[in-house]
Amino acid sequence: MLRKSLVSSFLALGLTFAPAIAAAGEGAECTQGKLSLQAVVDKHLKAVGGKERLKAVKSFQLTTIAKEGDTVTTINMQRARPNLVRYDMDKNGTKVTKVFDGQQGWMAEGTAAPQRLDKEKNAMMAEGAAFDDALLDPKARGVTLAMDGVEEVNGASAFKLVLTRGATTEVRFIDQTSFLEVRRTYAGTHEGKAYNKAVTFSDYRNVDGIMVSHRVQWAADGKQGEKVIQSARYDAPIDAAVFKPATPRS
Repeated sequence: MLRKSLVSSFLALGLTFAPAIAAAGEGAECTQGKLSLQAVVDKHLKAVGGKERLKAVKSFQLTTIAKEGDTVTTINMQRARPNLVRYDMDKNGTKVTKVFDGQQGWMAEGTAAPQRLDKEKNAMMAEGAAFDDALLDPKARGVTLAMDGVEEVNGASAFKLVLTRGATTEVRFIDQTSFLEVRRTYAGTHEGKAYNKAVTFSDYRNVDGIMVSHRVQWAADGKQGEKVIQSARYDAPIDAAVFKPATPRS
């Protein structure tokens, strides 16, 4: 049986894998000389690479090294439309695979047979497996979107976009100059316990026409860590078989 600490830690780590990109509809406006919510999202979209480019993406592959204290985790991630994702992870020598096959999430440690994720963990993985960012169509994702003024992040002003889904709140900070996301906070409950997590994004680089943060730092439950991208690629072919739970680690 999988150790509970491994399951929880990898689910928490998964929150940092959402790419620091977003998409939105047309119709930017200015209200009383200030940028409206839609205008901010549209400018963010343009800074990232453009709505058409984001919607045209079919797959995404990423290799990262994450560090938290003495723990070093190498993660190979593969994603494909509409909601397929696979993580192959090596955490200080312990190998774990997580797969979402489009309906059900699975997890396997070492050579053990994959096990189904329970209802709560499966819902979390399903949400994270959605290929397009929630800002592309908030209503379809059950998200209420609002803007909550401006706040300073790392010495620069950033717009605050608040995404609410049920009891979960996510705040994204969009730099007023670059219109790239520089910080994100999460608040909600997991396994009956409240959690708060803060993530910062930096070192943006162009990957196949899309700006991607190559350095992510996070803080949660008194712990801190960072993830550095080693390689990233969009639209490279991916064998659909890798998203099946019984597939051996490649």
